[in-house]
Amino acid sequence: MAQTDQTVYPVCDTDGFDKNNEYYNEMNHIEGGAPRYVPTYERFTEDRRFEPLVQNYFEQYLGQFPAQVFDKINENFIRCSFFELCSRYLSSYYTFAIEQNNSAGRSDFEMTGIPGTDYYKDDRIVEFKYFKAKEAEHMLALNDPRPEDVAQVRAYAKDTKLKFPIYNVRSYIVYICANKGWKCWEVTE
Repeated sequence: MAQTDQTVYPVCDTDGFDKNNEYYNEMNHIEGGAPRYVPTYERFTEDRRFEPLVQNYFEQYLGQFPAQVFDKINENFIRCSFFELCSRYLSSYYTFAIEQNNSAGRSDFEMTGIPGTDYYKDDRIVEFKYFKAKEAEHMLALNDPRPEDVAQVRAYAKDTKLKFPIYNVRSYIVYICANKGWKCWEVTE
């Protein structure tokens, strides 16, 4: 674990993340109780709308943190804690990967429907961008994601479609802007 200013953050490796995240949540009194999350994840299994997952993550998980924490966390923490929540509540339907290697680079987060379920062939690729408080107002004012972020996630989607042509690949860019707000865009071709 990395320690800064007496605040402990998990180092995201998929093998030790659950244990580190559990420890972090316990030490900092972060609630992980199902009532905060289950209704949103149940709705996702019915309507498959990704944006409410981001909204729930921002409001119910990140919303528990004191303001000063947001200048210390980073994109790695965002992708890992989002991964932890999704894998906790959707693992019967999807497999999950963070920092998924492909020929275009490493996508932050990917969820792929499990064969034999109604979710098979549903693939979601997400590129997270984290902005500290001083940048938040500017980023939240954007109507569209930055072109370089669009190009990045499109390249990941293209690579996935080439490898798995039967998948319905949907890509997203998520901006988490400190504790000020979030943006989520679905990127189409």
